[in-house]
Amino acid sequence: MNITVLDDYFDTLRTLPCFAKLDGHEVTVWNDHVDEPDALVQRLSQADAVVLIRERTALRAPVLERLPRLRLISQRSVYPHIDVEACTRLGIVLSSDQHAGTPSYAAAELTWALLLCAARRIPQQMASLQRGGWQTGVGSTLRGKTLGIYGYGRIGQAVAGYAEAFGMQVRVWARPESMARARADGRECAPDRERFFGDCDAISLHMRLVPATRGIVRREDLARMKPDAVLVNTSRAGLIEPGALVAALQAGRPGMGAVDVYETEPLVDPADPLLRLPNLVCTPHIGYVTREEYELQFSDVFDQIVAFARGQPSNVVNPEVLGRLKAGAG
Repeated sequence: MNITVLDDYFDTLRTLPCFAKLDGHEVTVWNDHVDEPDALVQRLSQADAVVLIRERTALRAPVLERLPRLRLISQRSVYPHIDVEACTRLGIVLSSDQHAGTPSYAAAELTWALLLCAARRIPQQMASLQRGGWQTGVGSTLRGKTLGIYGYGRIGQAVAGYAEAFGMQVRVWARPESMARARADGRECAPDRERFFGDCDAISLHMRLVPATRGIVRREDLARMKPDAVLVNTSRAGLIEPGALVAALQAGRPGMGAVDVYETEPLVDPADPLLRLPNLVCTPHIGYVTREEYELQFSDVFDQIVAFARGQPSNVVNPEVLGRLKAGAG
């Protein structure tokens, strides 16, 4: 098959051991990002299968309808960036392993790194040294403080474990069924939303972005946070009400923020209000960007391509398409 890989910014996939799974196929790898539909169609016009790196590129009906050769989209995890109905209508299989029970430890580790950076003002201290200065301000110790976990899924559970290893108390706020899991794990749940935001010394968001969670963190929630509290978001920017984080950090509640996700990605405008806040630590959506995580993820993604080529598609999101697959798998 002709396989096209999009958005491999550092040409990493060719260097992974799992890339050998694609031996015998014709593979084209693009290292830059394009949004313009005509350019995207041109890149994918000869592809039988496309590999997506998480949500870097959206594939909607206006593009998919112009790709009569495309038979498979292979990726991993959630797929809000893919028009599943259009895939089914056009006979395109969407394979996406949901890796049940396996958190992204890379994302959990970055969450913890961002919290430490914000608490100890590490970027600000480094910038002071680079300017020829010395210490600038006083940071905060995490031990003995309370970390709020909003959303108790796989990554949230891993971060809660890191917090406990650092001597923090953990408090959970989530859906009733998630809080029941937290209690079963021996963790404390907040009595209500107001006290969750008001009492925690740091809060980390760990939810999927779906219609029910879009804007779930509101301006009034952030205004309840302590002036020395930290908000961390390595999940999705859309969980926070638009404009609320910038306004809250400018108002000083919470006192610090740390984010890895943005409403528009890639975010390359240095004048963006988020990037100009002195009390915000920012990273360019690197939660899952480690060689170990890539090997884990793309081993699954490439296995899905191999399975499709053998006529046995796996992890199919739209199984109704299987009865009318486009002729020929290889």
